[in-house]
Amino acid sequence: MKITEEEIKRYASGHSSSEEKQRVQTWLKENDQMLECAPGEEEQLKSVWNRLSADMRQDVKLTDIPNKKVSYKLLSAIGTIAASLIMLIGLGWLGYQFVTSVPANKNAVVKRVHTEAGQRLTVTLSDGSQIVLNGKSELEYPEKFDGQQRLVKLKGEGFFDIAHDESKPFIVNTDSSFTQVLGTRFNLKAYTDDEQVVLTVERGKVRFGRYDQRDQVVLTKGMQGIMEFHKAVRSGQVLPEEATDWTKDSFVIKNESLASVAKRLERRYAVQVHIESQSLRLLTVTGTYTDTNLGDILSSLAFSTGIDYTIKGKIVTIRK
Repeated sequence: MKITEEEIKRYASGHSSSEEKQRVQTWLKENDQMLECAPGEEEQLKSVWNRLSADMRQDVKLTDIPNKKVSYKLLSAIGTIAASLIMLIGLGWLGYQFVTSVPANKNAVVKRVHTEAGQRLTVTLSDGSQIVLNGKSELEYPEKFDGQQRLVKLKGEGFFDIAHDESKPFIVNTDSSFTQVLGTRFNLKAYTDDEQVVLTVERGKVRFGRYDQRDQVVLTKGMQGIMEFHKAVRSGQVLPEEATDWTKDSFVIKNESLASVAKRLERRYAVQVHIESQSLRLLTVTGTYTDTNLGDILSSLAFSTGIDYTIKGKIVTIRK
């Protein structure tokens, strides 16, 4: 089965017809090994590149390419469709490299902080902005904002309370997403092992999306933006307190898979959660828990769904 470059582009931007979308998804399934890669744009590009290089029996690595630009001579040999796929992923990655590799002030002292599972940390920036980091997160920021913008980098999840400054936009970069504000409160969840990057606005206005400006949305109070690989950025109305439950020692589950809940429990309570069957991983659950502990949450889920669980030290096992 063959598809055209234009079909791939329309699919990636969310503008495919139903028939065209089905054709591309069928093609992707046929080439799913090529796309089994990490959520970040850089990791996706590396994975696709290495797969195509292997198919051509050439030991070519992304780091060997001058200036990290794709060799068009090699791409032409690989074929038009493969070239289009690499470029679609690669342009976003190159945009990320350009935006994040140039500091606002080359002389600025860069600081990095991180949290372990089960930890929370509040960071106060030089402009008075505050960021609360959730478990298993990392923040990189300058000791002092001296340039024309306030730039920080996030891996994981953070709640941002940004001081207003019209002359210096505040920018948050992740592995794959771009966020720009002047002064606002929002929650950004961008763990590298999650399938989505999710931004929820509690107050103010936020521009959110990919580094390509054509795939960005403007969000205001009570709105949420979601970014997934191979889908256009989408937005909708939500209850912000559900996304920021972790900052208030509550735990909100709303039509969420048990596999997704397990990841959140691991980050919150510093445990490892093993789910013994795929059907349980896909099980959809809902619940709200306030000032509670891990055992209370698991007991409630067991009562409402019929699952069984054991806790041995830091290991949680969930079974039918």
